[in-house]
Amino acid sequence: MKKFVACVAALLLAGALAVTAEESKKSESVQLEGKIGCSHCTYQTANSCGVSFKTADGKIYNLVKPSAELMQARNGSGTVKVTGTVAEKDGKLFVTATKTELTK
Repeated sequence: MKKFVACVAALLLAGALAVTAEESKKSESVQLEGKIGCSHCTYQTANSCGVSFKTADGKIYNLVKPSAELMQARNGSGTVKVTGTVAEKDGKLFVTATKTELTK
């Protein structure tokens, strides 16, 4: 019984380490630029309004906790430059921004 418990504990530890290694790969900072729009109205990637942008390669990124300035600008025709980390959840891309710059 003790060997069984030790094996289960070792497997759980190995699984936790694999998840941590995978998450650390995703946390690299990237720089992206794209056409700003509403997450719900323009890009249909969310159930409520937010800020998203579409890059030149056609990928749509949703901003996590966008600023009030970006929320106001999301229905305009500008572009946004974003520096931050990207994560994927349920087939959608999310950016936690460390720096944003709105351009026209």
